[in-house]
Amino acid sequence: MQSSVDGRDLSPKHTWWYKFFMAVPVRCFLLPIGGRYLRIKTDRYKGKLPDRPFIMVFNHATDYDFIGTIKAIKPYGRFVMSDELIKKPWKRRVIMFATNGIYRRKGENANNVVEAIKQTLDQGINVFMAPEGQVTMNGVTAPIRGRTGRLIKELGVDLVTIRMQGGYLIKPKWAGSKSKKGPLFGGVVAVHSSEELSEMTPEQINDLIAHDLEFNFFEWQKENHIPYDRENRAEHMEKILYRCPKCESMYKLHSEGDDLFCIECGYRVNVDVYGLFQGEEVVFDNLYDWDVWQKEWLRSQRPVWEANPDEVITSDTDCTLIRMHDNETEWMSKEDVTLSITFNEVIIESPNVSMRMPLKDLEGLASVRGGMSVSYKGEYYKVLCLKYYSPMLRYRTIRRIIMNEKDI
Repeated sequence: MQSSVDGRDLSPKHTWWYKFFMAVPVRCFLLPIGGRYLRIKTDRYKGKLPDRPFIMVFNHATDYDFIGTIKAIKPYGRFVMSDELIKKPWKRRVIMFATNGIYRRKGENANNVVEAIKQTLDQGINVFMAPEGQVTMNGVTAPIRGRTGRLIKELGVDLVTIRMQGGYLIKPKWAGSKSKKGPLFGGVVAVHSSEELSEMTPEQINDLIAHDLEFNFFEWQKENHIPYDRENRAEHMEKILYRCPKCESMYKLHSEGDDLFCIECGYRVNVDVYGLFQGEEVVFDNLYDWDVWQKEWLRSQRPVWEANPDEVITSDTDCTLIRMHDNETEWMSKEDVTLSITFNEVIIESPNVSMRMPLKDLEGLASVRGGMSVSYKGEYYKVLCLKYYSPMLRYRTIRRIIMNEKDI
């Protein structure tokens, strides 16, 4: 069986070329130059790696993690990566010339990707992936996808874990500009044999991965005090933080320069070069603790939502709606789209579109640049918010709370 996404064959091909490209242009020229420029400081592993195909997993701290991993270990492997990277034709040409990735579309089921991983390992090629599924949004390693442990258990392969340290503030997903300074550290944590893993349940394997990859950027930063300076350090932080810790109002936070403030009560914090909050009224000194607090408040609202299942929990207006076919975009509504979520449904409405999708039937709900993706009945939609700084990620959190998922 050949695996494919949008008609693209995901099985290994032209492996000789990609191995050569990685061994010569990348390792001899691009990695030394690019690694020094980006300050990638991961440690080269000096221990023994498996002499048979293995899966390598790493925590996703920044878009440059893949550089850190290939600096840490030498063997060639195929990366599982988001197909958002190859949406633009010029990026697609460059990336697919340089690497034979296994591409996954955010929010869709991973059946094709799983099949591609199996085919890759069967041909003696390693597989590299970030089991969180996305770059950390709040600076702490996100929950490991539940299917990861099952996959590793079924395949009976060795497992290499790499933990990235630092790097989060090079360019967080919510930010608009990149840090002028700031390194990425890390290295191999452990090599787990297939024999060791065979004695474990999928849940125990996931727990093992979570233990090896767990990293809290802000706790690390309080000890190391490494500057990650850039212009407008608080810019767009309201995409992540949406509840004021002083007056507890929702969606009243705004950023300007290095400051994040509430337009309802005047609460204000300043973001320093270490990514920590300073100010006279600081409640939380870092983004992660603030995010945990606002998510726990959302969790406390679940009984209220359940008692009023048809009442809108949150919504965004002034959005656009597109449907994806392969790499082609079909505009369904270019304006006046409203995205809403209730206890039962995700609702997308415009003057010419009305879709009500039961949460229990959704194949996926994920954040994409500028909005949310929704997978439903084999179709893939993107709702993009024209108010670019809207905290769209909250929809995913609310859905996970409603579905009683443990980690949010």
